[in-house]
Amino acid sequence: MRKINQEGFVSALAGVLLATMVGTPAYAQSSDKPLIGFTSTALTNPYTITFHELIQGYGKAHGYNVLPTVDSNSDAAKQIDDMTTMISAGVKGILLETVDGKAVKVALDRAEAAGVKVVAVDTGPDQGGGKVAITVTVSSYVLGQRSCEQLGKIMKGKGKVLEIQGRLNNQVGVDRSAGFNDCIKKNFPDIAVVSKPGEWIEDKATTAAQTVLSTDPAVNGIYLASDSAYLPGVLNVLKRLGRLSKVGEEGHVPIVGIDGSPFALEQIREGYLDATIGQPMTAYTEWGFKYLDAAMQGKTFSAGPTDHGSEIVVDKSGNLADVLPPTTITVENASDTSLWGNQGQNN
Repeated sequence: MRKINQEGFVSALAGVLLATMVGTPAYAQSSDKPLIGFTSTALTNPYTITFHELIQGYGKAHGYNVLPTVDSNSDAAKQIDDMTTMISAGVKGILLETVDGKAVKVALDRAEAAGVKVVAVDTGPDQGGGKVAITVTVSSYVLGQRSCEQLGKIMKGKGKVLEIQGRLNNQVGVDRSAGFNDCIKKNFPDIAVVSKPGEWIEDKATTAAQTVLSTDPAVNGIYLASDSAYLPGVLNVLKRLGRLSKVGEEGHVPIVGIDGSPFALEQIREGYLDATIGQPMTAYTEWGFKYLDAAMQGKTFSAGPTDHGSEIVVDKSGNLADVLPPTTITVENASDTSLWGNQGQNN
């Protein structure tokens, strides 16, 4: 899996800081648009790598002046430091994929004090986590519900599910779990759920799957809070245990995930993954830039229906959020070229 060269980011920031010190406009030669930064949660899986590629590609195609992507390495303190460095470097706007929805308040307060506009994409601040102009997202609770609906039907309402959760110090992980479990309790009371934390880290998810699946043969369904981070390891565990078979074959363990990664779409087409609930990453990118551009021009937003099939609401953090609709992906539509998992360079 490719890693992002962080030396480029350091050099770019050094150039900006030097230009600022000698009184020359930063990046004046590359664009007449303001300088923008993008901080990613962690460039360690197909989802975040493809998101980075889309952000940089869209920015370049539309003439935005975007710094190299910063990898926070799933470290809230590093993300705060990186954003602080961006602010000192003279950015006018930041696209933020939040690592920790509460800890990020430190950086958001600094951005607000400096007049730097911030738009969160995919994951935003939690309650008490600071102010952003708007968050472009999908309802993580709905993603969990949709996953439950798919898996519950496939399991015919009976059995035991291994749920591998996301990071539970962030609202996305909490809501994906709550949406799934609330739906199971309401609609499939004869399905038991064994929940294990994965923290968006493949090794942790693989260990959890190995532990549960090797000791509890009653588990006959799996829910992954992130197919991008977890699916390869989980399939390897099933293979090692002699339990990997295709949809429709005897002994098949149904699996439903969230994200819609290139690998997940491939496994749906191959018959090993039953379904996933895809995130609208291309829309995150487009509307993230459009909202940030507008915010940097002093425009504000208000709650209500949008002109692109979504609705702006006030979220749990007290910020506005443009909540985009997700896509349920099965074998019928897994080859759809509009899905982000069929667009990135990693598929």
